[in-house]
Amino acid sequence: MLRIVKGLAALAAGAAFALGLGVVPAGAVGTTEGSCAGGVTGRLPRAQDQRFYVQCGGGIATVLACPTGQVYAPERQLCDDPERVRPAVATAATAATAGPAKLNGLLFGVKNLSATVRIADAPAGLDGVPVTFTTLGGRTLCTAVTDQFGAARCDTPARLTIPLDEILRGYRANYAGIGGIYLGSSATAPVSLL
Repeated sequence: MLRIVKGLAALAAGAAFALGLGVVPAGAVGTTEGSCAGGVTGRLPRAQDQRFYVQCGGGIATVLACPTGQVYAPERQLCDDPERVRPAVATAATAATAGPAKLNGLLFGVKNLSATVRIADAPAGLDGVPVTFTTLGGRTLCTAVTDQFGAARCDTPARLTIPLDEILRGYRANYAGIGGIYLGSSATAPVSLL
């Protein structure tokens, strides 16, 4: 059984904080992040996102988060500053995962701005990270936080004061990164009239 715990609960011996999202069956733990089957005890790395690790006890896997700004160091089995563990990991932002954004007149704004932020060369998305959507000229349209799959979506406020030709050139989704843990990335997508 894989248990993912949510909240801020300090743990001794490793200074980790528990964060989570619900309960998932043990079969959901992939071989890339280890398995707690057979009564394995201890900590295993979580390949999808090094901000987390798996605590095994009595055949139960609990996904735990390192304190903000730290990553899991598997060789020492504790959380530490990223620069002491490894170099920053590249991320990839893919815009328009739900299709191109639609301009519904300047009074109603732009709908369906979307992006997915994931770890480069991995299917895992980064959850809980901010994405800023801008025009290609750099004017902010809206901001959103990624969901559990790394997807962020938002609509602009009504009554945009940005020139129509600037909006119709497209938009950019920008992820700033997490210092020393994940590098920033961006992607562009089109905007079309409804």
